[in-house]
Amino acid sequence: MKTLLHFDARKIKRFVRPFNAALSKFHLVARRAELTGAYPDRESAVCAAPRWALTDYDHDDVVPVALDKMSRVIDWDYPVLFWLERELRARSGKRVRLLDAGGHVGTKYRAFRSLLDFSDLQWQVYELPSMVKAGRKMAHAEGIGPELSFCDSFPEIRKAEILLCSGLLQYLDIPFTEFVSRLPERPQVILLNKVALREGPSIYTLQRGGPTFLPYHIRNKHGFLAELDALGYRIVDTWCIQYLAHWVASHPELGCSESRGYMLQRKDLAVAERGPVEPVIAKAG
Repeated sequence: MKTLLHFDARKIKRFVRPFNAALSKFHLVARRAELTGAYPDRESAVCAAPRWALTDYDHDDVVPVALDKMSRVIDWDYPVLFWLERELRARSGKRVRLLDAGGHVGTKYRAFRSLLDFSDLQWQVYELPSMVKAGRKMAHAEGIGPELSFCDSFPEIRKAEILLCSGLLQYLDIPFTEFVSRLPERPQVILLNKVALREGPSIYTLQRGGPTFLPYHIRNKHGFLAELDALGYRIVDTWCIQYLAHWVASHPELGCSESRGYMLQRKDLAVAERGPVEPVIAKAG
């Protein structure tokens, strides 16, 4: 019993890591969301994916993957809920438009609507065509009205005061600065969540998810922060999601990535007086 109480699983993990890395170089990964491969750009990552795998989300077979989990409030959603509630209250009595970029079938709308007052909120999801088709069908079946809408092209995107990107950036196929510049108007506030970052150079890897091996972008942290500054946004708050830090299974020498969230506000807007903000750490139970 004493031996079991002092059992250190980390020693076994360190011992098997070289074997796991060797297998992962052939994309033999056991778990969903495990990362494999390291590539300089998105195109190289796509070319390296197994031939049988799908390499994007625009497929009907991908829609139900992790749908139930994404439709619930998860630990790392709470900083987003905090800031979204604060921004909605600041605009109380006014119509508020939110663009949920990469919002799947409206999963965060469903997860958040029982906790926040959405009576004055117009929530638009920008997604791939298969997700948009499924999202519209689900919303109609559930009797959700025009307050939740969907689009799959930039010309259809409406002006929005708030931009939400929860888990989008690592899969986005254009630079984030270009994405924001193509919107009808720069949002007043941007809420980013689950942004994959590292201290070294940016890399692309592959993430297994159901029938897919998706290109997964881990950005250089300092370069990304410089991009946000150049876009004209200041960081009001940031939080670290410890549970979503990842090793690239095939390249453990690259070290562990960091997953962060950001509350951003346009610099040219009048800044309301705010007290000092302590970083929030979201931990999975």
